[in-house]
Amino acid sequence: MDYITEASRTILPLASTNQQVVALAEFVADKMGGPIERDKLHEFSWELHITEIKFDLKCNVVPIGKISKGTFYHRALLFKVLAERIGIGCTLVRGEYNRAWNEVKLVEEAPPGIPAVLIPPQVFIVDLMYQPGYLMKEGTAEADRYRRI
Repeated sequence: MDYITEASRTILPLASTNQQVVALAEFVADKMGGPIERDKLHEFSWELHITEIKFDLKCNVVPIGKISKGTFYHRALLFKVLAERIGIGCTLVRGEYNRAWNEVKLVEEAPPGIPAVLIPPQVFIVDLMYQPGYLMKEGTAEADRYRRI
């Protein structure tokens, strides 16, 4: 609930959905251990952290708000929950090998003289791991690289 309150207070006042998505991604990454360098991902010891929480709670069900070192799956789940609670539409996509990511539909800035309502929204993948808040257009090589090991 604290995350929802904080996200509502700091992210909802932003002017555009694009800005809200970027700010929410940065918020989620900050709560889950911060950005991680791509070549140092194997050193990010999230498994031990999750095991300690399970041991402390004496339960295999881990509340998402207790996780402070999360990877793709944890971050994508938290992003989805918070986005829905503050009114940002997104999807949670689950891949292989504990990969998960969020996709959002956003309208890119319209060129001068063209109303934004005439431009169809495009799907972007939200980076929550390496460069939190970076938006990758669906179908690009960088988006494919983010979704795979």
